[in-house]
Amino acid sequence: MKNRALRAERLQQARITKGLKQQDVADLLFKSLATIKKWESPTGAEPASLNDVVRLCDVYDISLQWYILGNKDQGTPLSKLQARLLSAYEKLTPRMQRRILKITEMLARER
Repeated sequence: MKNRALRAERLQQARITKGLKQQDVADLLFKSLATIKKWESPTGAEPASLNDVVRLCDVYDISLQWYILGNKDQGTPLSKLQARLLSAYEKLTPRMQRRILKITEMLARER
């Protein structure tokens, strides 16, 4: 698979992981649905400007490095479950967060 097709695949993967539809992304970025479809197509166009790439990465919560190079150690999108866990954790008080961390570490050791 060529680099262009891999980047298109990463965009689609990131969008799906975020639970967004192509139309949602088009609305957020003030682009047409056809543009978003082209960006996700292995044979379509890539974002025309660096600004578009940066905005896409912001919407998808991915790093530029992951989008461009596919490095999995940085910017890999969270799964829906991971995002839910993180969102719930961030709503807890610091004391509760420490408790949850201890419980999670304990459960991980028992595994």
